[in-house]
Amino acid sequence: MKLLKLILFSVAILSFFEGCHKTDDQNAGCPIFSIVPKQPYDDPVWHPSGEIIGFNHKPIKEINYSYGYECPMQASYYYEEDSAGFYLIDVNGMNQRRALPYYLLTPAWSHDGKWIAFSKGGQIFKMPFDGEKFDTTAIEQLTFEGGNFFPAWSPDDEWIAYDSDFDSKNGAYYSWKMRSNSTNKTLIANGRMPSWENQSIVIYIGLEYQIYSISLTDSTVTQITDKKSVKMYPKFNPDNSIIAYYSVGNDPEENGIWLTGSNKGNNGQMLVSEASSFSWSPDGKNIVYLHRANNYRIDEETGVLWIINTETKEKRQLTYNHFNLLTH
Repeated sequence: MKLLKLILFSVAILSFFEGCHKTDDQNAGCPIFSIVPKQPYDDPVWHPSGEIIGFNHKPIKEINYSYGYECPMQASYYYEEDSAGFYLIDVNGMNQRRALPYYLLTPAWSHDGKWIAFSKGGQIFKMPFDGEKFDTTAIEQLTFEGGNFFPAWSPDDEWIAYDSDFDSKNGAYYSWKMRSNSTNKTLIANGRMPSWENQSIVIYIGLEYQIYSISLTDSTVTQITDKKSVKMYPKFNPDNSIIAYYSVGNDPEENGIWLTGSNKGNNGQMLVSEASSFSWSPDGKNIVYLHRANNYRIDEETGVLWIINTETKEKRQLTYNHFNLLTH
């Protein structure tokens, strides 16, 4: 039930802005209903070694464009269910392999690279990683009540921030922190999707779907962004100087990954459009992201992972789709 609430939360935000896409489909002669396909790749997370990237993956097997190729949101999508799971790939795009036969939702590597924290069934877990394989026999459950998501390690790996609806009277999610051994659970503030800046600051999504910072020493709250579009998934680069976040709004030109400083009212600049889930490289020079078209089309270049240099904006494709395409 808690997992369903998270899915509905994300789908509700994206569905709210679908009107701008439906108009284009209807003008192309497509039916009025819309199907939002499951992206074959999602939740990329760059390992601190810099050598590998993890991600959730369900290979797509076939797309049937029953109403024509110009109607991607009315097509039928078929996946290789038996091949779904958490994958690893070398940063050069070679050696893609399935590491686990199940998804790791909202995964996060510890800074020493020896653990991965993730959400499963609405609870936070951590699992050892030796640089090549996961030790599934040593998984540790860290939360036990409520719905818990978006773990984020502190710079010293001693703490994990996360969001939870535990002990919430109105069903809202709050940001919490706990020791990495699951002790000392402490409420931080109202807000979701925390990201550590340093020992005393955490960034989170708060009021009106904007990005705020909150001091863990004196609880001072500072609003970072102020535009009308929804801001989600804020993540600091490794030296804590830049925040990347995902923006979605009525204007498709604003949909994508943006970069900003931590000063008040600075909305920054767009890094790449038609992009959603992402992760920083350990050196802070690149971001791996899911390239998702505004019309949700899945093809050889969309619905896959790309890497972009944050300074030059040079891009290269990391993963690929291989599927049958049927049109009528």
